[in-house]
Amino acid sequence: MHYRTLFVFLAIALLPGCKTTSLSPSSKSTAVSSNNQGIKMYFGLSKPNGGVISQQQWFKFETGPLAQAFEGFALVDAAGYYKGSKEGSKIVTLYHATAKDMVTAKALARQYCRMFDQDSVLVVQLGVEQIQFVGKE
Repeated sequence: MHYRTLFVFLAIALLPGCKTTSLSPSSKSTAVSSNNQGIKMYFGLSKPNGGVISQQQWFKFETGPLAQAFEGFALVDAAGYYKGSKEGSKIVTLYHATAKDMVTAKALARQYCRMFDQDSVLVVQLGVEQIQFVGKE
């Protein structure tokens, strides 16, 4: 009977694509996830025909469609190059991403391109070795 229980446990734990969580030995409040997918999105702030996307325009996009699209994400101001020219950009990163999040990211990229006459938004699917929130304990 114990072998059957062990077999069922192993079968469930090893199923591909399953989300598993374990606790580290030093802290029971720190979860380690094996859903090791992430997404990075690179939003350029220069317009192809000149001009830039204003801070107010970006803020409206950030607090509207972007914030409503994902449960949580990190946002970084950056500079990048596109077609030989330097431009301001925003990098959005989210971890513990699902297939649905990738579909949402692509739809959001298309919306941004339409709103601000952009050629493209770079969307990168990441494989991450480990995702862990580390608390004060």
